[in-house]
Amino acid sequence: MYRNIRIPLIKSSMILIIATIMVSCEKEYFLNTNPAGSLVVIEGIVTDLPGYQFVKLTRNAGFYDTGKTPRIIDASVTVTDNLGNITEFVHNPRNHSDSTGYYKPAVNFIGNVGRTYKLAVAADGQVFEGEDTLYPVTSIDSLTYAIDEDERSDPEHSGRFYEVLIYTREPKETKDFYLFNFYRNDSLTVDNPTDIFYTDDVFLGESIDGFASPIHFSVGDKATVQALSISRTAYVFYSDLFNLLNNDGGMYSPPPANCRNNLSNGALGFFQASAVSMMDISIE
Repeated sequence: MYRNIRIPLIKSSMILIIATIMVSCEKEYFLNTNPAGSLVVIEGIVTDLPGYQFVKLTRNAGFYDTGKTPRIIDASVTVTDNLGNITEFVHNPRNHSDSTGYYKPAVNFIGNVGRTYKLAVAADGQVFEGEDTLYPVTSIDSLTYAIDEDERSDPEHSGRFYEVLIYTREPKETKDFYLFNFYRNDSLTVDNPTDIFYTDDVFLGESIDGFASPIHFSVGDKATVQALSISRTAYVFYSDLFNLLNNDGGMYSPPPANCRNNLSNGALGFFQASAVSMMDISIE
């Protein structure tokens, strides 16, 4: 009889002792992320539109760092086309407070369809290079808009339930890749910060009749659709970036890895050449 009473008392005491130890030993633990040191991050683009050329230079941040990434302001940056024309990019030529780390052409400069552009960045005692070809882009023929009934029935739609419909034709004699940007009242807009809208012509098909935008608008909004041609190398980069941003860390998810890019010497980011087609419509 005593034995039957004593056993649960001993078990209860042990549980109390273990719980006390667990509480008293609780402390904040930081993962050893094995940092690889400071790396140069390059975001650059050349387009066939004036004012759209820039190179942004930063350094990668530590796993636990917060705030803006460190900017590089003392680099030497040039872009050379396959005809030998060299354009120098200078740091923040208009001295804008929000343009630290941005390099712009020293003279008026736009890209030309069919040319290949080579970026050279001299920073931190190294030269980083990247190369991309500027392919033509299919022009957007027209835009219309319609009510997305599923979005309107959502109680959290906040009055934005119009979708823009895109009409154009995609040439089938070439293999083409595209990046799409959507603007609401001249501000680049995504519903989710991990969204990247890239595709190839296989997905689009030859005739694009009413391809719906993934961004919704309300009455009075100005909606702008921007289509950019990208190379296959850029398509692979954006595919890797999308998968990295949307990796849920589950058992069957691949381990995180740097995106495949076109930059040398271990630099992160991408140097892109694109033709641009844009059109806007007002939601009335």
